[in-house]
Amino acid sequence: MISKSFLKSSLIYTLGGALPMIGGLVLLPFYANRLNELHYAQMLFYINVSLLLQVIFSYSVESYFGIQYTRLTGNEEKQKKFVGTVSVLLLSIGAIVLLLCSASGNFIFSKVFKPDYEMSFWPYGFYSVLTAFFNSYFKAATNALIYFKKPVLFLIVNSVNFIATIGISIGGLVLFPESIIGPIYGRLISGIIIFILAWYIFSSNGEFTYDKSFIGELQKFCTPYVFYVLSMWVLGQIDRYILQSYITKADLNTYDLVLKCFFGIEFLQNNLSAIIFPKLYEIWNKQEQLHTTKESNRYFNVFTVVNVIQLIVFCIALPVMYKLLIKNTVFYESEKYIGLIAAGYALRSILNFYLATILFTKNTVTLLKIFGGSAIVQIGLTYFAIGQFGLLGAIYAGLLTKILQVVLSSAFTRGIFRYEFNYFKIVIIPFVYIAINILQFHLQPGYHLFLYFAQLLLFTILFYFIFRNEIKIVVRQYVK
Repeated sequence: MISKSFLKSSLIYTLGGALPMIGGLVLLPFYANRLNELHYAQMLFYINVSLLLQVIFSYSVESYFGIQYTRLTGNEEKQKKFVGTVSVLLLSIGAIVLLLCSASGNFIFSKVFKPDYEMSFWPYGFYSVLTAFFNSYFKAATNALIYFKKPVLFLIVNSVNFIATIGISIGGLVLFPESIIGPIYGRLISGIIIFILAWYIFSSNGEFTYDKSFIGELQKFCTPYVFYVLSMWVLGQIDRYILQSYITKADLNTYDLVLKCFFGIEFLQNNLSAIIFPKLYEIWNKQEQLHTTKESNRYFNVFTVVNVIQLIVFCIALPVMYKLLIKNTVFYESEKYIGLIAAGYALRSILNFYLATILFTKNTVTLLKIFGGSAIVQIGLTYFAIGQFGLLGAIYAGLLTKILQVVLSSAFTRGIFRYEFNYFKIVIIPFVYIAINILQFHLQPGYHLFLYFAQLLLFTILFYFIFRNEIKIVVRQYVK
């Protein structure tokens, strides 16, 4: 039986953790309505730069923190030293990276961005880098609050970040129209505020010290993991940098906006993974030999059902939300690509099937091989496909890369886990969804609402006959 206190704290952590993503989605209509073509394009790149640098600043320490902090349970003095060491390490990395960026930023920007995008490192590029530093320090601090068991403070500081970012950004857009001053300073000023809050969290829960004894294992864990996260950034962002040379700013902005809307789908997928993975680990922990079972496979089957249904509903709802919230009709052009983009997200259920086993066996190197290798392939594939087919090439390159990830996951995990599963339920169904959306895109160009309702009816009937018993069993595990 799951305790009420656990459910309450889990709900608070989920809500607080969702606020940065919700804030980003809330701001999208304001950017689309109030920024001109050039300024929207500039903002998308400044935000991308910030996301990249945030990976480097954080060094993926937040992924390691809970492992070591939990090991030190019962030794409060060492826990405090570890917390202080993490804080000092992040500040040191921040200082070094900020200096390097200050020295090389102008040169890098001049080589990466086309002149007609008018991207300048000083001051807005530097502000974006500085914002990344503040956000990475804050993310590490709020992640630590989970292990300090302070859910209320977690929600409060994330709410402060949400309100400050939204309030200052929207206020700036109103006060400084046809300018990126509002969004840039909204992110920067809220970054300063949350940096102060993060400093308070670290200083009140740790000793300001640098204990070298913690660094060796931290470095061994975080170095491959940070390359994995960098690979994920490449997989998610690199196409925009190539597209700037081949399509108009209006088309680039339209494509970027619809991809940002899919952050909501990613968030739901991540939360569903967070719910089912502990159950899987509980099952596998009881085994002498590592292998999937009918019981563990049920959770992946349910993930497939939920994922496909939510993707279809998303394809129905997104154009409606566009028309309600966005006045700039240029962005409506993305409607015809929604199903094709959604197809790539259907593969998440298969990837999670292998990802769960990789994480359970702590094979971070395997993780890097799969996503690092596919990131390298995507750069070349995207460059070629965009040169030949423009925006459609970028979409198909992304889809093909995700298929490659599935192939690599299957190949690289055979030695660490034995897989026994129903191939139709785990693999074939997502590919059926992909095939339907590809055929729909080419046979019925444009956006047709009735076709998505037809998809919803088709898969609802299919899932009812195939999965109804499994869904009941899995649901009982959480409500009993």
